[in-house]
Amino acid sequence: MAKLLDHDFDGIQEYDNPIPTWLSALFIITTLFGIGYAIYYPSLPNYHGLSGWSAQNQYDKQMEVEEARYAPLRAEAEKKALEALAALSDDEGTVQAGREVFTQFCSPCHGMNAEGKVGPNLTDETWLYDSEPKDILSSIREGRPKGMPAWKSQLDEEQVKSVAVYVMSLRKSEEAGQ
Repeated sequence: MAKLLDHDFDGIQEYDNPIPTWLSALFIITTLFGIGYAIYYPSLPNYHGLSGWSAQNQYDKQMEVEEARYAPLRAEAEKKALEALAALSDDEGTVQAGREVFTQFCSPCHGMNAEGKVGPNLTDETWLYDSEPKDILSSIREGRPKGMPAWKSQLDEEQVKSVAVYVMSLRKSEEAGQ
């Protein structure tokens, strides 16, 4: 029989029973698991753990998987957007709208006929940043070093596209190079 302790509290007496074996085993297993985990994974400042795991490495791997998964979709969407832009180059309304935006925002540097002033000539065959539609869009949106400002904050997407269409139409014009 268990030994009854000499003290009581509010009329309740306590027995001196040992801790159950299953609870002691659970405590020991949990403690050993925690120590092993702390050694294997980074758990302390300036300690990288034996596994070499880090949140940044995990994030980088996740981004590689996501990039591989969505790259074909992005490429297809970009292709469709560029095809739509090329189709707009035959639309006189879009070309005229682009000319108006170009005259207002771009002509101070590129000249009224895009012949080049401070900015480069846009009617010749020599381009610094390539003359593909995606490169033209990138130049207008993001700007370029040595003076070309980024217009994405001043122009909406339709204006950017219309200017790109207008610039692409300059290459086809009779006035090219003048």
